[in-house]
Amino acid sequence: MGKALRSWWKVGLFLLGIILFQGRLMAQGSNLRTVVLENGLSAVVEENHRAPVVAVQVWVRAGSVYEDERLAGITHLIEHMIFKGTEKRGPGEIAEAIEAHGGYINAFTSYDYTCYYIVGPREILEIALDILSDAVFHATFDSQELAREKEVVLEEMRMREDRPMIVLAEEVMKRAYQRYPYRRPIIGYEKTVRAITRKDILDYVKRFYVPENMAVVVVGDVEASRTLSLIQKYFGGVSARKALQIKLPEEPYTEAPLGFAVKRPVEENYFEIVLPAPSLTEAEAPVMDVMAALLGEGRSSRLYLKLRQRLNLVSSVEASAFTPAGPGLFEVYGTAPAENLKAALKEALVEVFRLKYEPVPEAELRKARIQVLSDFVHSRETMEGEARKLGTFQMVAGDPRAAEKYLEAIRRVSPEDIRRAAQKYFDPQKVVAGLLSAEVDLTPQELAQLVKEAELEAQGVTVRELGPVVPPVFRILSNGLRVIIQPLRDVPSVGLALVFPGGLRYESPETNGLFRALTTVWPRATQKHSAEELAAEIEALGGRITGFSGRNTFGLEASFLSEGFEKGLKLFLEVLREPALSPQDLDRARPELLSALYRQEDQPLQVALREFYRVMFSPHPYGLNVLGSKDFFEKATAEDLRRAYARYVRPDAGVLAIVGDVEPEKVLSALEKALSDWEAPPEPLPEDQKPPALSGPRITTVTKPAEQAHLLLGFRTPGLSAEDRYALEVLNAVLAGQGGRLFRALRDKEALAYSVTSFLSLGVNTGALALYIGCAPDKKEAALSGLWREITRVKEGGISEEELSRAKNWLIGRYETELQTNLSQAMDRALNEALGLGFNYFYRYIENIRQVSAEEVQEAARKYLDDQHYVLVILTPAQAQ
Repeated sequence: MGKALRSWWKVGLFLLGIILFQGRLMAQGSNLRTVVLENGLSAVVEENHRAPVVAVQVWVRAGSVYEDERLAGITHLIEHMIFKGTEKRGPGEIAEAIEAHGGYINAFTSYDYTCYYIVGPREILEIALDILSDAVFHATFDSQELAREKEVVLEEMRMREDRPMIVLAEEVMKRAYQRYPYRRPIIGYEKTVRAITRKDILDYVKRFYVPENMAVVVVGDVEASRTLSLIQKYFGGVSARKALQIKLPEEPYTEAPLGFAVKRPVEENYFEIVLPAPSLTEAEAPVMDVMAALLGEGRSSRLYLKLRQRLNLVSSVEASAFTPAGPGLFEVYGTAPAENLKAALKEALVEVFRLKYEPVPEAELRKARIQVLSDFVHSRETMEGEARKLGTFQMVAGDPRAAEKYLEAIRRVSPEDIRRAAQKYFDPQKVVAGLLSAEVDLTPQELAQLVKEAELEAQGVTVRELGPVVPPVFRILSNGLRVIIQPLRDVPSVGLALVFPGGLRYESPETNGLFRALTTVWPRATQKHSAEELAAEIEALGGRITGFSGRNTFGLEASFLSEGFEKGLKLFLEVLREPALSPQDLDRARPELLSALYRQEDQPLQVALREFYRVMFSPHPYGLNVLGSKDFFEKATAEDLRRAYARYVRPDAGVLAIVGDVEPEKVLSALEKALSDWEAPPEPLPEDQKPPALSGPRITTVTKPAEQAHLLLGFRTPGLSAEDRYALEVLNAVLAGQGGRLFRALRDKEALAYSVTSFLSLGVNTGALALYIGCAPDKKEAALSGLWREITRVKEGGISEEELSRAKNWLIGRYETELQTNLSQAMDRALNEALGLGFNYFYRYIENIRQVSAEEVQEAARKYLDDQHYVLVILTPAQAQ
């Protein structure tokens, strides 16, 4: 959770009151209301009518920094227990009630605060406030539930141990902070979690869960006055009490370079470097965000250009600024071959230290500022993202409107600001660096030498308004390309998705990885622009152009701020029509493609999923690895990519969807002119084949170094266009989710696992419904029996009308919530059109889900959950053998 939390801060801690970009003002002041109730609780409400969705969040100034060593992990354990029952709601009833209204409920714990949240259709507002108030003020913390949930948390710990970057990040934090409680993992330790008692929890809640320590944040399609009245109704009646004041220690950081290595049997190698950084409320915090973008955001960033493009030392590299309520960290992290790890550390430090000695050119600085500002604009596209930013500033700065000053500070960052901040924080003696590798060591003495060399080189290096909803425009260009344009002018951004049939469905064992390689190399360079030039042009517009490849389709996706859309569209079309697809660009991409395979190999769940699809579908292409194959990546040539591009990137099969702040006719005119000479090749697309039927059970066991066993039990289903699809979707929703049968039975009641769910994977003419559970090795027989027991229950007993309603609302609510951003809407329309479902399939999908009956769900379970024809994959930890 530490690394995931820190990546949140990397995006910036943002604008909320206003968005001000390149002279364009979008006033939010009239939409943002803040009130402090008589009991001290802060209420923050922002009206946002871009989608019929609301996010309701309760923030508590209770994070892991307020724990002592004996109670390490108690804050996170309370987060788990809050929804496990109250004085009027039993275990599982909270999630079930929310999902029955089409929403989802969750929570997260950070170092400085805890957040409980519900997101769903706007009608969920009052029940969300009721439930969250009930949970945070009236949780019972039942002793039996506590014992079960401790087992779940321990499973979560084991899961984290199977994720190399999390392991490394936690080790770095432990060494980077000498005194400050950020050095402890938020989740705590097995020993401390096991020892926490119900009394400990009640005492902790009594000290910290008081109104003046809390904020309720609501963002969405709501009316502010009514919302504030509801907050008063559900939160205002709690008595005022003083919050416990905790004095936190000063943090000195390390006094000499501190290097270390974690030995793990991994395929990829991981590195991380940290230096001191300010807290969010310090003047240099906005400067750090700009520095992180300058150094490590995008393919035109300094670290990427040097370590990846020029020196070919790393497979990936990024930078981020962790600027929390307390002392922060500036981070550089990535992956690299074992033999390059130490060189990568040194060269990364050279680029970091250069900021102390050389003024950043204004053009480069402008691009970095635009990248950070671009994140602010795009973050407004979801209610949950907007609410998180409001809550963060409320918790840390005491005022959500503090984001306005933060944004203005970003706009004013100068070369001299960067030099001053770098000189203040980037002390070579404060460097902490860690490696996670099967073979490479790093001692403090070795790091000290690397730091010394990097500091010397750095000194001598020279720089080489929301209107009514408008229906989409659909047009087929003269060359056959289908174009869908949906104007949405409430946010100054544009999302583009260009989709073609392809991906895994058109690959073979010999070409597995072809489309992934193509879509990785394709958008990197053109015949007019090198990779570095193209990345700089795109990122200077606050945009991005990337490729994607899945099981059924492949293509390009892009997003731009509307002010740069005209130039961005030209670059997008240049990438489309004039890709370089050079041997050099393929050679640069090859380590990244291989690195993804190595990372997959390092995550037991991903290995189990890969094996599941192989067993379920082979010899059909869906049985191949969606990430490709090592053999293909090692032998692939630029000519292979050019042939694939010539055959599959074709207007007669393509769909381009554009959603956002655009003028449809103007865009269509530009497209017709620019693409008039693009013609389809004579060779037809391959015909899709069906996989052979399952003749009986297919059972496979995989052995892998891991802490948990992973079980996948799956059944063959029809594909995307089948009539049974909708009943299967509802069946899956009955089983999945926190209010679903699997979670309530196998996690809540039996505490068998931290993660248990089901998922439905649909292809063009076939699919699979799978049940998944990750558990301790000694629980796998009980876990598998539990999965079969729940299958038998639904086949024999069917489902209730309450379950049916919850499942439908959950599906519809999730679908609507996922389509908040311009890019997600563009991708949804393009994918559905390309797959033959129609670009307005959104409406038919919702109506078809609503028409499903309980009898149809039971019939689908009986028809497809066949105990004579199934796939079972069990990944067993090697040490358990």
